[in-house]
Amino acid sequence: MIRQPNDMVPSLNARRFGGLVALLNVVASGYFTVSGLVDPGGLVDGGDQAAARTYAAYMSARSIVLLGGMVLLLAMRAWRPLGLLLALNGAVQIVDTVIGAAHHQVPQTIGPLVFAAALLSAAWLLGVRVPSPGRLRPTVR
Repeated sequence: MIRQPNDMVPSLNARRFGGLVALLNVVASGYFTVSGLVDPGGLVDGGDQAAARTYAAYMSARSIVLLGGMVLLLAMRAWRPLGLLLALNGAVQIVDTVIGAAHHQVPQTIGPLVFAAALLSAAWLLGVRVPSPGRLRPTVR
């Protein structure tokens, strides 16, 4: 097999940064996932009620799947799909930032904002770009 250079692969620094951000996201989100399952009342007041425990279990199930996918893509070295998943997680963190700001909670605003910046930066470095309007052309059949 003849190997050819692949200019589509992100730089080594971009891959390292993306991997680090992915792992930090898995650790931080994993902590909240496990905490939400084990002791939802420890995260928010009234979290020990049945409805809150059920909601925490549903949210944890989704988080486990997304974090597992992130680890899998990182292990597979699938940089573009990993970048897309990082970008989607960055969007979630932006929504978390808005929620924290709406509730006037400084730590719940700044924390997600920092994570959103790191996630979106890593996604951009891994090659996830929003196409400019000029690049979008309809398909002619």
